[in-house]
Amino acid sequence: MSRADHIGWWLEQVNAARRAVETAGEERRRPRRPRPLDEERQPKAKRGSQPPGPSSQADIRGTTISGGQDEERRRFLPVAARRGAGGLAGNSGSGSSAAPIAGNLSSRGGARGRGVLGRARQLAAGYQPAVVKVVSYARGVARATATGQYVQREEVALETHDGRMLGDRAAVADEIKLWSKSFAKRAESQDVAAMRLKLHGVPDTPAGRQTYEKAIAAGFEGHRHAYRLDATASGELEARLVVAMAGSSKERFRVREERVGNAELGLARRRLDSRSEAAVKARIEVATGHATHGIGVDPSPSSHGRDGVTFRLNKLIEKGAAIDDRGKVLSNVADARVAAREWGPSLRSQSARDTMHLIISAKTGADVAALTDAVRAFLHDRFANHKFMFGVHTDKQADGHIHAHAIITVKSEFGQKIHPGRETFREWRAVYARHAQAHGLKIVATSAKERASSQSYGPKDKAIVGVAERPRPAREARDRAYAADPANQRLIDNARNRIRLARANPIRLPASEPDRRAVTESVAAWRTVARERPDNALAKHMFERLAMAHTLGSVLRMIGKRVDHLTKETDGMAVTSKQMTKDLRLMNEAVSRTSDLLDGETKQRFREASARYLETLANRIDLQRAQERGAQQLSRPEIEAMTGVNSDRLIARAQQVSLKEQREAVSAERIVDRAVEAERRQEARGGIDPASHRELGADRAIVAGAQRSAAREVREAAAAAEASRVLANHPAHKLPQSLLQTDAIAKLRLEQEKLLRDMEAEKAQVQATKGQTIK
Repeated sequence: MSRADHIGWWLEQVNAARRAVETAGEERRRPRRPRPLDEERQPKAKRGSQPPGPSSQADIRGTTISGGQDEERRRFLPVAARRGAGGLAGNSGSGSSAAPIAGNLSSRGGARGRGVLGRARQLAAGYQPAVVKVVSYARGVARATATGQYVQREEVALETHDGRMLGDRAAVADEIKLWSKSFAKRAESQDVAAMRLKLHGVPDTPAGRQTYEKAIAAGFEGHRHAYRLDATASGELEARLVVAMAGSSKERFRVREERVGNAELGLARRRLDSRSEAAVKARIEVATGHATHGIGVDPSPSSHGRDGVTFRLNKLIEKGAAIDDRGKVLSNVADARVAAREWGPSLRSQSARDTMHLIISAKTGADVAALTDAVRAFLHDRFANHKFMFGVHTDKQADGHIHAHAIITVKSEFGQKIHPGRETFREWRAVYARHAQAHGLKIVATSAKERASSQSYGPKDKAIVGVAERPRPAREARDRAYAADPANQRLIDNARNRIRLARANPIRLPASEPDRRAVTESVAAWRTVARERPDNALAKHMFERLAMAHTLGSVLRMIGKRVDHLTKETDGMAVTSKQMTKDLRLMNEAVSRTSDLLDGETKQRFREASARYLETLANRIDLQRAQERGAQQLSRPEIEAMTGVNSDRLIARAQQVSLKEQREAVSAERIVDRAVEAERRQEARGGIDPASHRELGADRAIVAGAQRSAAREVREAAAAAEASRVLANHPAHKLPQSLLQTDAIAKLRLEQEKLLRDMEAEKAQVQATKGQTIK
């Protein structure tokens, strides 16, 4: 065979393979008729004897599950094979035959169905915003099965990606088991590890401790860490550390296992990978001059997530207090918990994700069959190469909406994974709105910033609060124990606050330039709609809401720019304290007049946002006055006086925290009393049967949990009262670690530290310009 014939034969083989892949992809993406439940139970041979279905040409044209012609699928089927493995790229269609996406999120254009104006017109006509949310991710068969069976509750049959119907929990479990063949086998990320650092030959002396401090700061620079120095029996020092594996740059430490000795014994030792170990030792050598061959870094097994950080820090402080990379002393469980929360954002923690739980919503009154068809079309459109199951729930109609749950494999048939971001959700909402409108539903894709709407809460928040406030009949004892557990109080309170805030729906303050542009466009759009439909109450309300959001954003932007100008050092004429005071007075008046137009959460948010700028300027004015009068020294009381509104706000917040903790302590004691009464009633009427013993045991567990909760609340109330007293007497004195019993007090401590850092920066600036000494 000649070279040309060989190339021709090879091209024929490639084209044949490509056609086979495209044919298989089209067959995979085609919606199939759902099989009845009784058909699912038939043997394969019996199902195979059924009459043949429609012709392949009819299938290609897009016959829907219900038997009708799916025009959307017929138009887009030729390009579906080019959409990519994950099905996340948009369907562009072919030429002019592609239908426009109703409710397109592009800000250009003023047509009735496009742009901000088009969406405003649709909302004024009774359309509802498209809602597509990811509720959770699941890892592993057990978790994915539990999610699928939750969706299948109340006998809701679930439809799969290939048109089969799953009518019971066993069918859902079997389906997830089939999916699990493609589940990820990757372990969770290595987020934190305990390490032993040894600088051979460094004695336990003040100079030796200083050497270790330099070594730790340099070797683990950019990584959150805490350490404890111990003296060995030989009189030398060694350091015990807990280190976050991810650093501020792209550096990430990794722990490796190496087999040692006889392989049959299974012995192994852990070490940092060669690149990480070399980097740490090189930085230590530069900082201390200690040779790399005399440096030992021995890690322990790594842990995952914030829980892993808490566990490692608690083990570290068992034999003595530790110091973190920011100089804070960690000496008890509360310190470790606060530190773990602070380390959380820097961990860059990753967990394997196998399935995604998606919710697609519509308001009460929407046609259930139309919603089912729209959801099915949306899922086949966006997740054509993924396995999924979905079902529609109508049990929340009393709350104002119906919704569909979908469980989707994160990894497609071609190995591509879903990593949804902000733009992905914008696209999903647009595609869902298109399919919903095609099925007669009034749904439009819009965004929260276009409506100046605050962030909503999720189903998880509702579930948490529901369990705490209304125990389920079948799990009453367990739910009461959950609500009484002190470890769950913060979680429940945060969920309540998110729900309260979302229901109040305060005006969203446009802080960034993109937010301000979106609000400006929306104001113009709703002004037009209000003029076109003067009797439309929604148009009037939205125009007023967006106009107020625009005003608030303009005021904050003006104040921020002016404060930034006044507090910066420039080469031009210096700004005097008198000029600053005049500007501060004008800003205060503007904020006050604007606040008078607001109420509720919106007013509080605006005042908090504006107060940050005004307090910065007030502090700068005080220091400028000291500079102008030629002060050579500033005492600590003067510094505290300069904190002005900051101190007042800190003291007021501390008092609020103290009152809140006292109320919670009283409430916890009442819960104990009620739990004890319930236990006594159960003892009085209980029998000797096992069920009575189980109920009595559950009640006693509730009493024990309530008593622990009450004791904890009393301690926290005392700590909050002491923190309030300390701040009232000495605003500039740091709150001691022993008082950080609650998240609220820890937040006060962080705010106080930020205030003091700002003051130190201002003092350094004054000292640099005038040579003052500030004590």
